[in-house]
Amino acid sequence: MSTRNSVAVGAPRWSRNALAATLVLAAVAPAGVGGCVRIDGGAVEMSWVLRTPEGRAIGDCGCSDPQVATVRLHLTLVNGAGTVPGGTPCEGRAQCQFACQRETGATPFDIPETKPDEMYLISVDTLGPDGTPLAGVRAPAPVLRSVVRGQPTDMGALLLVTECANACSGMNGQGVCERP
Repeated sequence: MSTRNSVAVGAPRWSRNALAATLVLAAVAPAGVGGCVRIDGGAVEMSWVLRTPEGRAIGDCGCSDPQVATVRLHLTLVNGAGTVPGGTPCEGRAQCQFACQRETGATPFDIPETKPDEMYLISVDTLGPDGTPLAGVRAPAPVLRSVVRGQPTDMGALLLVTECANACSGMNGQGVCERP
């Protein structure tokens, strides 16, 4: 085979590899761009577990009594002088309400960041299937946290205490309140 033929034979192989690499890059690039998150402030994230007053795990939110459907986040901006007017970025927002079964939730990165003399008083409550607040579920006391632009403020794992529904009161080997 002449040098001319070996170059000609090798050229299409390189072109096919280059074409394949270009196609893969073109397919992957939009996925990377689509994964970007808009940053207009900080975020607040939390997780939760349901337990009975005796400490038994409730494995299904439908087994709580009263039944917990949603966990709702509340933020109130405070400073040394007290509550800041209009400083309730979660008020009435669906992005601050999370289905109980998820056991985790995070706001978008649009919570206004706190200044050095400010903090958010952060609390949670629970809602029933009809959207009404549940008085029979105990949530942790409110905590003070700062919010930093572009960073999540982690609330950690929260303990929500309620009773086990009668339909779920049968215990498995681990003592978990769940449907039989």
